[in-house]
Amino acid sequence: MAAYIKSLPLWLKYAFLISLITLLLSFSAGEIVRGYERNYLEDKVDRQLQSYFQALSSTTIEDVLTEDVPHLETILEQATSHNPDLTYVLICNEAGVLLARSGQDPGDNNPLTAQYHRTIMFEGEIFGSMTLALSKERLLADISHHVDQIRFISAASLLLLGFFCYFLTHYLLLSPLNRINRRLLSVDELALPVNQEHLSELARLDKSVNVLQKVLTAQKEKERQLQLAKRHAEAANKSKTEFIATMSHEIRTPMNVILGSLDILKDESLSTTAKQFTTTAQNAARLLLNQLNDILDYSKLDANKVAVNNAVFSPVNTSENVIALFSEQAAEKGIELAFHSDQASQAHFIGDEDKITQVLTNLLGNAVKFTERGTISLSITSKKLQDSTTLSFTVEDSGIGIDKGKLTAILDPFVQSDPSFSRRYGGAGMGLAISNKLLAIMGGQLDINSSLGKGSSFSFRLTLQPADHTKDKSNCTPIVPTLQQQALPILLVEDSPSNQLIAKTLLAKYGFQVNTANNGLEAVQAMRNNNFALVLMDLQMPEMNGLDACIEIRKLTSTQKKVPIVAMTANVSDTDKRQCLSVGMDDFLTKPIDKNKMLQVICYWLGRNHQGTALYSQVS
Repeated sequence: MAAYIKSLPLWLKYAFLISLITLLLSFSAGEIVRGYERNYLEDKVDRQLQSYFQALSSTTIEDVLTEDVPHLETILEQATSHNPDLTYVLICNEAGVLLARSGQDPGDNNPLTAQYHRTIMFEGEIFGSMTLALSKERLLADISHHVDQIRFISAASLLLLGFFCYFLTHYLLLSPLNRINRRLLSVDELALPVNQEHLSELARLDKSVNVLQKVLTAQKEKERQLQLAKRHAEAANKSKTEFIATMSHEIRTPMNVILGSLDILKDESLSTTAKQFTTTAQNAARLLLNQLNDILDYSKLDANKVAVNNAVFSPVNTSENVIALFSEQAAEKGIELAFHSDQASQAHFIGDEDKITQVLTNLLGNAVKFTERGTISLSITSKKLQDSTTLSFTVEDSGIGIDKGKLTAILDPFVQSDPSFSRRYGGAGMGLAISNKLLAIMGGQLDINSSLGKGSSFSFRLTLQPADHTKDKSNCTPIVPTLQQQALPILLVEDSPSNQLIAKTLLAKYGFQVNTANNGLEAVQAMRNNNFALVLMDLQMPEMNGLDACIEIRKLTSTQKKVPIVAMTANVSDTDKRQCLSVGMDDFLTKPIDKNKMLQVICYWLGRNHQGTALYSQVS
């Protein structure tokens, strides 16, 4: 029974309680009223009897003295007839002899009548007595009627108050509880079993809260696991960053040797064919370096943290260099490479040539890879605006094409339109993803039109500023060191024999006097024993690294510690640059070394002293 009552809905319980309370309170109110009315009735009857006695005694006093019985009986009959509640009147003389009577004697124990007995006196002398009996039936009926009215009014008032309280409670409490209950039950984890659906709202809410407590406990456990996974991810990300930094350094070091060697060979007396191969190899090595940089820094690229390095370049020359990279591969497959450009696109513009080169290389490389025969064309068209020019680059091929349903997916990293392509054609599926992100950084977007089996067309547009030819010519002016600069000794600190050879050969070609040290310890000792005008310092070396060596050099005597120190390293991150400047280095050169940049930095610092502040931004 108790379980059944608990399962009843709240509104039914509320209605039952209101009805019970109304019944009890209305009955109690009626009985209280009845008690008050009865007390009032007794007082009223006593007053009426006294009033009747006074009226009759004053009227009958003479008849009592004379014992005029007929007249007394007449008076009594008139009194009882005019007052229906007066049911009995008895008058006796002083001796107790009956003189007159009207009505029937109700008896001494009749609860429905009230009796009143008094002596008849006149001027202090007793002449007789009078007994009156007054009926209470009509008054008791009035009391019962009043009690019923009070009970009805009380019940109606209590019911109205109860319903008002119910609607108020429903609005303020029950309805929100129901909404909370429904929301809790709508959560999959909080769904109650089927055998509990019959429970009342509060019981279901209590069950839901219990389940919610369990869910929250499980959620805290999940959060703890997520925090643990986050720490593992951060550790993995740190390992990835360290791996990228290490790979970047390890790849840049041999690339410095390759590019340096090709740069030196290019200035030697070679045959036309050899010079052509040297130039091609140099372009390919530089392109490979740019691609490696972007791949190794893909996390930065994905976070849109790769900066745009604008400089003056020729879109036509850039496109021709990219086509030259694939000319031999295309000739082997019998594919014709065509290039078209309008007149306006043959000017010089300001843009990021390296990123545009990489995008064109990815697009043209894919075209050659997925085309077996026919023609591949690269075209550049231009549209002049008020202060700028929009260049449109388009690569079209007659290759295998792409399913239209997969045009969007191939822009995701490591995705190819067909998984078997990686085995048949090679590649990791990152080219288009990197290209699309590079274009987004430069304000462009890759557009793809393709039909399966009919070829593809990849295009993008870039809005570029035309180059100032006057500034272009001044920037192309070759840097030539003076005789005074050539006479100043330079210390090259480099642990790699190959990099030492390349750097020393390049510097010797421009007449510089170069001494070498294999590590930081040798560099510090060389600075103690000799006076140098400039130090070119690698960072990662055995025995003592470049940072510690710079700190020790800055501790030397006043003349030696003022020598400018330029970092020349394969560590290329901003953190590495800030670290170099924080220990007292003056400038920063990245490997592979750009010959013109190196000459510019060396000529700037030769003859100067260490300034104690970063100045590499002025000459970069």
